[in-house]
Amino acid sequence: MPELPEQLDDLRLRRWPRRRDERLQAWDAADRYLLRTLQEQGAGPATLVVNDQCGALWLTALRRGPACSQGDSWLAWRAAEANAADNAMTLPEAGWSWPWQAPSIRPDQVLMRVPKELSLLEAQLGWLARILPEGTPIWLAGMDKHLPPNLVPLMETYLGNGQAGLGWKKARRFSALAPGKGLGPVPEEALVNVPGRGWELHTGAGVFGRQHLDIGARFLMEHLPRQVEGEIADLGCGNGVLGLTLAADNPRARVTFCDESFLAVESARRNAALYISEPERCRFHLGNGLDGLEQRFDLIVLNPPFHRGHAVDDRVALTLFRHARRHLAEEGALWVVANRHLPYRPPLRRAFAQVDVVAGNAKFIIYRCGQRATS
Repeated sequence: MPELPEQLDDLRLRRWPRRRDERLQAWDAADRYLLRTLQEQGAGPATLVVNDQCGALWLTALRRGPACSQGDSWLAWRAAEANAADNAMTLPEAGWSWPWQAPSIRPDQVLMRVPKELSLLEAQLGWLARILPEGTPIWLAGMDKHLPPNLVPLMETYLGNGQAGLGWKKARRFSALAPGKGLGPVPEEALVNVPGRGWELHTGAGVFGRQHLDIGARFLMEHLPRQVEGEIADLGCGNGVLGLTLAADNPRARVTFCDESFLAVESARRNAALYISEPERCRFHLGNGLDGLEQRFDLIVLNPPFHRGHAVDDRVALTLFRHARRHLAEEGALWVVANRHLPYRPPLRRAFAQVDVVAGNAKFIIYRCGQRATS
Protein backbone atom coordinates (compact mmCIF):
# COMPACT_ATOMS: atom_id res chain seq x y z
CA MET A 1 0.00 0.00 0.00
CA PRO A 2 1.37 3.47 -0.88
CA GLU A 3 2.55 5.65 1.96
CA LEU A 4 -0.34 7.78 3.18
CA PRO A 5 -0.09 11.56 3.04
CA GLU A 6 0.53 13.48 6.22
CA GLN A 7 -2.94 15.08 6.26
CA LEU A 8 -4.57 11.64 6.35
CA ASP A 9 -2.76 10.73 9.57
CA ASP A 10 -2.58 6.99 10.03
CA LEU A 11 -5.76 6.05 8.18
CA ARG A 12 -5.77 2.83 6.16
CA LEU A 13 -7.77 3.51 3.01
CA ARG A 14 -8.78 1.20 0.18
CA ARG A 15 -11.25 1.30 -2.65
CA TRP A 16 -14.38 -0.80 -2.93
CA PRO A 17 -14.76 -3.52 -4.04
CA ARG A 18 -11.60 -4.80 -2.40
CA ARG A 19 -9.05 -6.28 -4.81
CA ARG A 20 -5.67 -7.81 -4.05
CA ASP A 21 -4.02 -6.15 -7.05
CA GLU A 22 -5.80 -2.80 -6.90
CA ARG A 23 -4.02 -0.29 -9.15
CA LEU A 24 -5.95 2.82 -8.09
CA GLN A 25 -5.34 4.71 -4.84
CA ALA A 26 -8.15 5.64 -2.50
CA TRP A 27 -6.98 9.27 -2.32
CA ASP A 28 -5.02 11.77 -4.42
CA ALA A 29 -3.42 15.22 -4.21
CA ALA A 30 -6.81 16.95 -4.49
CA ASP A 31 -7.90 15.23 -1.27
CA ARG A 32 -4.66 16.29 0.41
CA TYR A 33 -5.14 19.89 -0.77
CA LEU A 34 -8.66 20.06 0.67
CA LEU A 35 -7.56 18.58 3.98
CA ARG A 36 -4.64 20.97 4.23
CA THR A 37 -7.09 23.83 3.62
CA LEU A 38 -9.40 22.51 6.32
CA GLN A 39 -6.50 22.31 8.76
CA GLU A 40 -5.25 25.82 8.01
CA GLN A 41 -8.47 27.73 7.32
CA GLY A 42 -11.33 25.76 8.89
CA ALA A 43 -14.07 28.10 10.10
CA GLY A 44 -15.41 25.71 12.74
CA PRO A 45 -15.58 22.05 13.73
CA ALA A 46 -18.49 20.90 11.50
CA THR A 47 -17.76 19.84 7.91
CA LEU A 48 -19.93 18.79 4.99
CA VAL A 49 -18.08 16.61 2.47
CA VAL A 50 -19.36 16.25 -1.09
CA ASN A 51 -18.23 13.63 -3.66
CA ASP A 52 -15.68 11.89 -1.43
CA GLN A 53 -14.11 8.98 -3.29
CA CYS A 54 -13.46 6.44 -0.55
CA GLY A 55 -13.74 8.26 2.77
CA ALA A 56 -10.41 10.10 2.86
CA LEU A 57 -12.13 13.46 3.37
CA TRP A 58 -15.00 12.31 5.56
CA LEU A 59 -13.02 10.14 7.96
CA THR A 60 -10.33 12.77 8.40
CA ALA A 61 -12.92 15.50 8.97
CA LEU A 62 -14.59 13.30 11.60
CA ARG A 63 -11.37 13.31 13.63
CA ARG A 64 -11.66 17.09 13.76
CA GLY A 65 -15.34 17.43 14.61
CA PRO A 66 -18.87 16.61 13.38
CA ALA A 67 -18.88 15.68 9.70
CA CYS A 68 -21.31 14.29 7.17
CA SER A 69 -20.84 13.17 3.59
CA GLN A 70 -23.04 13.33 0.51
CA GLY A 71 -22.56 11.63 -2.82
CA ASP A 72 -24.19 9.81 -5.71
CA SER A 73 -21.98 6.71 -5.70
CA TRP A 74 -22.95 3.59 -3.76
CA LEU A 75 -19.37 2.33 -4.17
CA ALA A 76 -18.02 5.51 -2.56
CA TRP A 77 -20.42 5.09 0.36
CA ARG A 78 -19.47 1.42 0.79
CA ALA A 79 -15.74 2.22 0.59
CA ALA A 80 -16.10 4.86 3.32
CA GLU A 81 -18.05 2.45 5.51
CA ALA A 82 -15.48 -0.33 5.08
CA ASN A 83 -12.55 2.04 5.65
CA ALA A 84 -14.17 3.34 8.84
CA ALA A 85 -14.40 -0.24 10.10
CA ASP A 86 -10.77 -0.91 9.18
CA ASN A 87 -9.75 2.12 11.22
CA ALA A 88 -11.97 1.26 14.22
CA MET A 89 -14.09 4.36 13.60
CA THR A 90 -17.83 4.60 14.17
CA LEU A 91 -19.64 6.58 11.54
CA PRO A 92 -22.36 8.91 12.82
CA GLU A 93 -25.99 7.92 12.37
CA ALA A 94 -27.37 9.61 9.26
CA GLY A 95 -23.82 10.71 8.45
CA TRP A 96 -24.22 9.82 4.78
CA SER A 97 -26.88 11.32 2.52
CA TRP A 98 -27.80 10.88 -1.12
CA PRO A 99 -28.11 13.82 -3.53
CA TRP A 100 -30.47 16.62 -2.50
CA GLN A 101 -31.14 15.15 0.96
CA ALA A 102 -30.54 17.64 3.76
CA PRO A 103 -27.23 17.16 5.62
CA SER A 104 -27.50 15.93 9.20
CA ILE A 105 -25.41 18.82 10.57
CA ARG A 106 -25.18 22.58 10.15
CA PRO A 107 -21.78 22.78 8.46
CA ASP A 108 -19.17 25.43 9.18
CA GLN A 109 -17.47 24.64 5.86
CA VAL A 110 -17.75 22.41 2.80
CA LEU A 111 -15.07 20.22 1.22
CA MET A 112 -16.08 19.22 -2.30
CA ARG A 113 -14.42 17.10 -4.94
CA VAL A 114 -15.21 18.45 -8.41
CA PRO A 115 -17.31 15.70 -10.04
CA LYS A 116 -16.57 14.31 -13.48
CA GLU A 117 -19.96 15.27 -14.91
CA LEU A 118 -20.55 18.97 -15.53
CA SER A 119 -24.31 18.68 -15.03
CA LEU A 120 -23.79 17.19 -11.58
CA LEU A 121 -21.37 19.99 -10.68
CA GLU A 122 -23.94 22.62 -11.68
CA ALA A 123 -26.72 20.92 -9.75
CA GLN A 124 -24.56 20.57 -6.64
CA LEU A 125 -23.45 24.20 -6.70
CA GLY A 126 -27.08 25.29 -6.98
CA TRP A 127 -28.04 22.97 -4.11
CA LEU A 128 -25.27 24.31 -1.86
CA ALA A 129 -26.37 27.89 -2.59
CA ARG A 130 -29.88 27.07 -1.40
CA ILE A 131 -29.11 25.06 1.75
CA LEU A 132 -26.03 26.71 3.28
CA PRO A 133 -26.10 29.74 5.58
CA GLU A 134 -24.74 32.87 3.99
CA GLY A 135 -20.97 33.16 4.25
CA THR A 136 -20.24 29.43 4.68
CA PRO A 137 -16.83 28.69 3.08
CA ILE A 138 -16.94 26.23 0.17
CA TRP A 139 -13.67 24.70 -1.02
CA LEU A 140 -13.53 22.65 -4.19
CA ALA A 141 -10.59 20.71 -5.57
CA GLY A 142 -9.68 18.37 -8.40
CA MET A 143 -6.73 17.19 -10.42
CA ASP A 144 -5.71 19.72 -13.08
CA LYS A 145 -6.26 17.40 -16.02
CA HIS A 146 -9.85 16.70 -14.97
CA LEU A 147 -11.09 20.22 -14.15
CA PRO A 148 -13.57 21.99 -16.43
CA PRO A 149 -12.14 25.22 -17.92
CA ASN A 150 -15.18 27.26 -16.90
CA LEU A 151 -15.27 26.31 -13.23
CA VAL A 152 -14.90 29.83 -11.84
CA PRO A 153 -17.68 31.24 -14.08
CA LEU A 154 -19.93 28.38 -12.95
CA MET A 155 -19.21 29.20 -9.31
CA GLU A 156 -20.05 32.83 -10.00
CA THR A 157 -23.31 31.80 -11.67
CA TYR A 158 -24.54 29.57 -8.85
CA LEU A 159 -22.76 31.01 -5.81
CA GLY A 160 -22.25 34.64 -6.83
CA ASN A 161 -18.48 34.42 -6.31
CA GLY A 162 -15.52 32.13 -6.76
CA GLN A 163 -11.79 32.17 -7.26
CA ALA A 164 -9.04 29.75 -8.22
CA GLY A 165 -6.17 29.06 -5.85
CA LEU A 166 -2.63 28.03 -6.61
CA GLY A 167 -1.83 24.67 -8.07
CA TRP A 168 -0.19 22.04 -5.87
CA LYS A 169 1.08 18.60 -6.93
CA LYS A 170 -1.03 18.75 -10.14
CA ALA A 171 -4.17 19.59 -8.14
CA ARG A 172 -5.98 22.89 -7.82
CA ARG A 173 -8.26 24.34 -5.18
CA PHE A 174 -11.12 26.79 -5.65
CA SER A 175 -12.96 28.77 -2.97
CA ALA A 176 -16.25 30.61 -2.57
CA LEU A 177 -18.69 31.77 0.09
CA ALA A 178 -22.27 30.54 0.12
CA PRO A 179 -24.78 33.25 -0.84
CA GLY A 180 -27.47 31.93 1.50
CA LYS A 181 -30.02 31.64 -1.32
CA GLY A 182 -30.41 30.30 -4.82
CA LEU A 183 -29.14 32.75 -7.42
CA GLY A 184 -30.29 31.15 -10.62
CA PRO A 185 -32.40 28.37 -12.10
CA VAL A 186 -31.45 24.92 -10.87
CA PRO A 187 -30.35 22.62 -13.70
CA GLU A 188 -33.33 20.47 -14.52
CA GLU A 189 -33.44 16.80 -15.43
CA ALA A 190 -32.69 16.31 -19.12
CA LEU A 191 -35.29 14.75 -21.39
CA VAL A 192 -33.88 12.14 -23.77
CA ASN A 193 -35.98 11.20 -26.78
CA VAL A 194 -36.13 7.52 -27.69
CA PRO A 195 -36.83 7.12 -31.43
CA GLY A 196 -39.67 4.78 -32.32
CA ARG A 197 -41.03 4.68 -28.78
CA GLY A 198 -42.46 8.12 -28.17
CA TRP A 199 -40.65 8.24 -24.83
CA GLU A 200 -38.96 11.22 -23.23
CA LEU A 201 -36.78 9.77 -20.52
CA HIS A 202 -36.01 11.87 -17.47
CA THR A 203 -32.28 11.68 -16.81
CA GLY A 204 -30.81 13.12 -13.62
CA ALA A 205 -27.68 15.22 -13.28
CA GLY A 206 -24.54 13.22 -13.96
CA VAL A 207 -26.38 10.14 -15.26
CA PHE A 208 -24.87 8.42 -18.30
CA GLY A 209 -26.68 9.25 -21.54
CA ARG A 210 -28.08 12.51 -20.20
CA GLN A 211 -27.77 14.57 -23.38
CA HIS A 212 -28.84 11.97 -25.95
CA LEU A 213 -29.49 8.28 -26.37
CA ASP A 214 -26.16 6.46 -26.27
CA ILE A 215 -25.33 5.02 -29.67
CA GLY A 216 -24.24 1.70 -28.20
CA ALA A 217 -27.52 1.37 -26.32
CA ARG A 218 -29.42 2.32 -29.49
CA PHE A 219 -27.65 -0.44 -31.44
CA LEU A 220 -28.41 -3.01 -28.74
CA MET A 221 -32.07 -1.92 -28.65
CA GLU A 222 -32.38 -2.86 -32.33
CA HIS A 223 -31.46 -6.47 -31.53
CA LEU A 224 -32.92 -7.15 -28.08
CA PRO A 225 -34.81 -10.45 -27.82
CA ARG A 226 -38.57 -10.73 -27.48
CA GLN A 227 -40.82 -13.39 -25.98
CA VAL A 228 -38.68 -13.46 -22.85
CA GLU A 229 -40.42 -14.65 -19.70
CA GLY A 230 -39.24 -14.59 -16.11
CA GLU A 231 -36.54 -12.34 -14.71
CA ILE A 232 -34.55 -9.70 -16.62
CA ALA A 233 -31.77 -7.47 -15.26
CA ASP A 234 -30.69 -4.14 -16.76
CA LEU A 235 -27.17 -4.06 -15.33
CA GLY A 236 -25.76 -0.54 -15.16
CA CYS A 237 -29.18 0.80 -16.10
CA GLY A 238 -28.53 4.55 -16.33
CA ASN A 239 -31.89 6.14 -17.14
CA GLY A 240 -33.32 2.66 -17.76
CA VAL A 241 -33.72 2.74 -21.54
CA LEU A 242 -32.70 -0.90 -22.12
CA GLY A 243 -34.80 -2.26 -19.27
CA LEU A 244 -37.80 -0.18 -20.32
CA THR A 245 -37.52 -1.51 -23.87
CA LEU A 246 -37.42 -5.08 -22.60
CA ALA A 247 -40.31 -4.49 -20.21
CA ALA A 248 -42.42 -3.01 -23.00
CA ASP A 249 -41.63 -5.81 -25.49
CA ASN A 250 -41.81 -8.72 -23.03
CA PRO A 251 -45.04 -8.29 -21.03
CA ARG A 252 -44.59 -11.57 -19.13
CA ALA A 253 -41.18 -10.62 -17.75
CA ARG A 254 -40.09 -8.66 -14.68
CA VAL A 255 -37.19 -6.24 -14.95
CA THR A 256 -34.69 -5.27 -12.24
CA PHE A 257 -32.90 -1.98 -12.89
CA CYS A 258 -29.42 -2.01 -11.30
CA ASP A 259 -26.86 0.77 -10.91
CA GLU A 260 -24.34 2.07 -8.39
CA SER A 261 -25.50 5.65 -9.05
CA PHE A 262 -28.36 6.85 -6.85
CA LEU A 263 -29.45 9.39 -9.45
CA ALA A 264 -29.43 6.74 -12.18
CA VAL A 265 -31.68 4.40 -10.20
CA GLU A 266 -34.03 7.28 -9.37
CA SER A 267 -34.13 8.24 -13.06
CA ALA A 268 -34.99 4.67 -14.05
CA ARG A 269 -37.63 4.52 -11.32
CA ARG A 270 -39.29 7.71 -12.57
CA ASN A 271 -39.25 6.58 -16.19
CA ALA A 272 -40.68 3.16 -15.37
CA ALA A 273 -43.55 4.85 -13.53
CA LEU A 274 -44.26 6.91 -16.65
CA TYR A 275 -44.03 4.23 -19.33
CA ILE A 276 -44.65 0.80 -17.77
CA SER A 277 -48.28 0.36 -16.77
CA GLU A 278 -47.70 -2.56 -14.38
CA PRO A 279 -45.40 -1.22 -11.62
CA GLU A 280 -45.09 -4.64 -10.01
CA ARG A 281 -43.03 -5.74 -13.04
CA CYS A 282 -40.22 -3.29 -12.21
CA ARG A 283 -37.71 -3.51 -9.38
CA PHE A 284 -34.77 -1.28 -8.54
CA HIS A 285 -31.40 -2.11 -7.01
CA LEU A 286 -28.82 0.43 -5.84
CA GLY A 287 -25.54 -1.35 -5.25
CA ASN A 288 -22.42 -3.00 -6.64
CA GLY A 289 -23.68 -4.72 -9.76
CA LEU A 290 -25.89 -7.67 -8.82
CA ASP A 291 -24.42 -8.15 -5.34
CA GLY A 292 -27.16 -8.50 -2.75
CA LEU A 293 -29.74 -9.95 -5.17
CA GLU A 294 -30.89 -13.51 -4.69
CA GLN A 295 -32.81 -14.21 -7.89
CA ARG A 296 -31.37 -15.74 -11.01
CA PHE A 297 -32.06 -14.03 -14.29
CA ASP A 298 -33.21 -15.41 -17.61
CA LEU A 299 -31.74 -12.41 -19.39
CA ILE A 300 -29.15 -9.81 -18.35
CA VAL A 301 -28.32 -6.85 -20.59
CA LEU A 302 -25.18 -4.80 -20.14
CA ASN A 303 -23.66 -1.75 -21.81
CA PRO A 304 -20.51 -1.82 -19.65
CA PRO A 305 -18.55 1.24 -18.54
CA PHE A 306 -14.78 1.24 -18.96
CA HIS A 307 -14.02 4.06 -16.52
CA ARG A 308 -13.97 4.34 -12.73
CA GLY A 309 -14.51 8.04 -12.31
CA HIS A 310 -11.82 9.61 -14.49
CA ALA A 311 -9.61 6.52 -14.57
CA VAL A 312 -9.78 4.00 -17.42
CA ASP A 313 -10.43 0.64 -15.75
CA ASP A 314 -11.67 -2.36 -17.73
CA ARG A 315 -12.01 -4.34 -14.51
CA VAL A 316 -15.40 -2.72 -13.92
CA ALA A 317 -16.71 -4.62 -16.93
CA LEU A 318 -14.87 -7.81 -15.93
CA THR A 319 -16.47 -7.65 -12.48
CA LEU A 320 -19.92 -7.24 -14.02
CA PHE A 321 -19.29 -10.24 -16.29
CA ARG A 322 -18.62 -12.36 -13.19
CA HIS A 323 -21.75 -11.02 -11.49
CA ALA A 324 -23.78 -11.98 -14.55
CA ARG A 325 -22.32 -15.50 -14.59
CA ARG A 326 -23.23 -16.03 -10.93
CA HIS A 327 -26.77 -14.73 -11.36
CA LEU A 328 -27.80 -16.31 -14.66
CA ALA A 329 -30.45 -19.00 -14.69
CA GLU A 330 -29.32 -22.34 -16.12
CA GLU A 331 -30.48 -21.45 -19.62
CA GLY A 332 -30.16 -17.69 -19.20
CA ALA A 333 -28.11 -15.35 -21.37
CA LEU A 334 -26.02 -12.23 -20.93
CA TRP A 335 -26.23 -9.74 -23.80
CA VAL A 336 -23.33 -7.28 -23.96
CA VAL A 337 -22.83 -4.37 -26.33
CA ALA A 338 -19.18 -3.33 -26.53
CA ASN A 339 -16.99 -0.97 -28.49
CA ARG A 340 -15.06 -2.94 -31.10
CA HIS A 341 -11.70 -1.82 -29.75
CA LEU A 342 -12.32 -3.26 -26.28
CA PRO A 343 -10.89 -6.80 -25.83
CA TYR A 344 -13.93 -8.37 -24.15
CA ARG A 345 -14.15 -11.60 -26.12
CA PRO A 346 -11.36 -13.45 -24.20
CA PRO A 347 -12.70 -12.69 -20.70
CA LEU A 348 -16.24 -13.51 -21.82
CA ARG A 349 -15.04 -16.87 -23.14
CA ARG A 350 -13.32 -17.57 -19.84
CA ALA A 351 -16.51 -16.75 -17.93
CA PHE A 352 -19.08 -18.48 -20.17
CA ALA A 353 -19.26 -21.79 -22.03
CA GLN A 354 -20.84 -20.20 -25.09
CA VAL A 355 -20.10 -16.75 -26.55
CA ASP A 356 -21.80 -15.80 -29.84
CA VAL A 357 -21.78 -12.59 -31.86
CA VAL A 358 -25.37 -11.48 -32.37
CA ALA A 359 -24.63 -8.41 -34.50
CA GLY A 360 -21.93 -5.89 -35.26
CA ASN A 361 -21.30 -2.65 -37.06
CA ALA A 362 -18.35 -0.32 -37.57
CA LYS A 363 -18.27 0.68 -33.87
CA PHE A 364 -19.94 -2.01 -31.78
CA ILE A 365 -20.30 -5.75 -31.26
CA ILE A 366 -23.18 -7.46 -29.47
CA TYR A 367 -22.28 -10.69 -27.66
CA ARG A 368 -24.70 -13.32 -26.37
CA CYS A 369 -23.15 -15.35 -23.56
CA GLY A 370 -24.45 -18.36 -21.68
CA GLN A 371 -23.65 -21.78 -20.33
CA ARG A 372 -25.53 -23.48 -23.15
CA ALA A 373 -25.30 -23.11 -26.90
CA THR A 374 -27.95 -21.06 -28.72
CA SER A 375 -30.71 -23.34 -29.92
